[in-house]
Amino acid sequence: MKCINNENFIYITFQKDNWPSDIISYREILLTDVESKHVAFKNDSTNIFFELSEQVGYANTILGIHRTSIIENEYLRIKNMSQTPCLRAVRFVITKDNNIWSDNTHWTLAYIYKYGLDTKIADIPLYLIDFRNKIPIIFDCNGVVFDSLSDIKQAIEAAKNIQKRLEFGWRPRNISYTIGQLYFDLEKIVKSSYVS
Repeated sequence: MKCINNENFIYITFQKDNWPSDIISYREILLTDVESKHVAFKNDSTNIFFELSEQVGYANTILGIHRTSIIENEYLRIKNMSQTPCLRAVRFVITKDNNIWSDNTHWTLAYIYKYGLDTKIADIPLYLIDFRNKIPIIFDCNGVVFDSLSDIKQAIEAAKNIQKRLEFGWRPRNISYTIGQLYFDLEKIVKSSYVS
């Protein structure tokens, strides 16, 4: 295990079979149980996510909207990703309230399509950024993070956006939308588009 500690972050590498005690409880969480930044579409049950996203200035609530893509195209993109031999690490974010979020929604879904609904966090290439302490900790499993100060800082800054939005009221603790819910919503959309 390698540890770098400076005033901005703590960086810890670990091996897939030897998780640090700080994060071992997250190892067995199913990908479907991880919080999702994105939803598949706007309807009565997801409307609250659009209202809260608007309040914090987050415009990318619908999966793929930043590409002005239709959701069926995002589904096809994810299915393609699930078949590639080049596997990308997923960044997970542990927020101050102990929730865990996927900060790479497409790849998280791709791993579910590749390995199945019972796939756990520990089953895929990953790293975690933990905001539960004053100084963020990046936990790098099997050295998937590029070992440069610039790359580490960029990863932390990207992950920090989730924590900042939460602090502004983006997702109150009692409101959840998981990767599993997104997965099943995508499946509904795709099935209905093939039926019509």
